[in-house]
Formats: sequence, C-alpha cells, structure tokens
Amino acid sequence: MPGPDGYPPGVPETGRSGTVSMTGTMKGYGSAARFKAEAAGHRMKDRMLEKRLDRSSAEAERLRLENQLLRDEVEESRTEHHRILELLEERTEHDDEPEDKHEDRSHKGRWLVFLLALGGAVYALMRRMREDGSTWETGSNATA
Repeated sequence: MPGPDGYPPGVPETGRSGTVSMTGTMKGYGSAARFKAEAAGHRMKDRMLEKRLDRSSAEAERLRLENQLLRDEVEESRTEHHRILELLEERTEHDDEPEDKHEDRSHKGRWLVFLLALGGAVYALMRRMREDGSTWETGSNATA
C-alpha cells in the first residue's frame, strides 16, 4: 500500500524520482569532488560569459561601423545640399541682374503662345462648321 507521497514505505528517499537538490546529491561525495564539480560549473559559466562578451563586442563593432557609414552618408548629403543651395543662389543672383541686351532673352514662351493660338483657331473653325451643318468630305465612309 503506497504511503502519503505515493511511494511504498520501503523505498528510500534517494531512490525516489523528483527534484533532488545539488547539496543533497553532493553530501555523499568528498570535499575534493565537490570542489572539482564547483570548478567545472564556474568554468562553464565563465565560458558562457566570454561567449556573450565576444558576441556583444562583435555587435558593438558592427554598430560602430554602421554608424560611421551613416554619418558619412549624412555628411555627403549635407555637402550636396549646400552645393545645390549655392548653385540656386548663383542662379537667382544672375537672374536678378537687369538685361539690357535683347539677344540674351529667352523665347521659350513664344511657342506656347503660338500653339495655344493655333489650337484656338482650330477649335473655332470646328465649332463654326458644326453650327453650319457642313462636314469634311474625305471620301471615306468609315465612321469612328
């Protein structure tokens, strides 16, 4: 018949399964064996800490390099930004100067005015023809 802990009364406590503390296990060994086991445990902890430190050092170095690259990119973009601003300032200073010569003027807007006038004329012609009821005779019977 099992006892209150679920084991028969004849089973010693060391033979029972469950959690056994390290000190309970180490009681049966001598002090030299305990010292060796503790030293091995400390060596394992030291190795784990060294690995963690190495990983942290490698990560810190990687982050330093990345930070330096980002700083270089920011500095380069600032330099380009300042260069663009200087060019714009030079351009505005050049545009602010009065131009006495007519040969230096740009006539870019003339084509736009010409095309608008041409488009307006075509539009007016098409409206007038639609009001008159006349059609363009092209000789083709196809309708779009």
